[in-house]
Amino acid sequence: MAIDLKKIRYFVAVFEEGSFTRAARRENVVQPALSVQITQLERELTVKLLERSAQGIRPTLAGERYYRFCTDLLRSLDAATQEMRDLSGRVTGLVRIGVMPSICHGPLVSVLDRYLTLYPGVELRLMEGFSGTIAEAVANGQLDLAVCNRPVPNTKLTYRHLVSDRLILISGAAKTLPRWKPIRLDAVPDLKLVLPFPIHAQRRLLDEHMTTGAIAPARILEIDGISASLNFVRASDWSILLPTIAIMNEVRSRNLVFNPVAHPVLASEIYEMHPSDAPLTLPAQRFVEMLQEGLARIPDRLGKLDRTYRPTDIAIAHSEKR
Repeated sequence: MAIDLKKIRYFVAVFEEGSFTRAARRENVVQPALSVQITQLERELTVKLLERSAQGIRPTLAGERYYRFCTDLLRSLDAATQEMRDLSGRVTGLVRIGVMPSICHGPLVSVLDRYLTLYPGVELRLMEGFSGTIAEAVANGQLDLAVCNRPVPNTKLTYRHLVSDRLILISGAAKTLPRWKPIRLDAVPDLKLVLPFPIHAQRRLLDEHMTTGAIAPARILEIDGISASLNFVRASDWSILLPTIAIMNEVRSRNLVFNPVAHPVLASEIYEMHPSDAPLTLPAQRFVEMLQEGLARIPDRLGKLDRTYRPTDIAIAHSEKR
């Protein structure tokens, strides 16, 4: 029996969307035509792949196994197509990328604008998400790569360290801390700290230091979202710890105060990760290179934005306290 790739793609879409209507919208086809293709596929295979009911679509055991075969096949075909494009030297094709929120809030916009201008033949699909979520999407084949904090090790993924980005204390002007002065967190009076939810890699880092007493907030508030957190901090005397990459669009704000953290040493370790069995395509490599360049320039950009800021202040302040 000849393989009909159109039917296979339709089946994968229905399986992943859990709905004929959503799958038809995703594949840009009318729903009745898609349903007919799935029915024909089941007849050709002589096995039922999907159970239809008023509650929705549920795959059968055969459907689950066939889905794994189909996704492996489609991934191999897409990889072969992309490799041929790469051999031509042209930067074209589809790249699906997961990015952590702090990068989305910071340098991503300028990187995207430059990348899409240089490579008009590339189609980008971006997903913002927690490190664990987008890493899992890469492992499952839903994304081609992710740029985020390193989650729990996964043998399906290849990791490459991109940059170590220190965390900075951001407070509302009502907190009356001296602007840009390096500071020890255990010396901040009445530290009221906004924290991300426990599912964040950064929260796990902060929890470790709170356990040892290196960070001892008087009060804690959990907010899931950088924009919402900063808006609250801006209007109050609360503080938040964020990577410097997340504050590039905020440093000129007069109602926020920024203080490099001299103690404890806090850093966001940012990695690029992709499937171990699928090397980065040429357009994916170009994106990662451009993003890494943008991340590496942030300390210098901070120095230009505020003349009182010096990256070496952190090391000096830390050594003076030891």
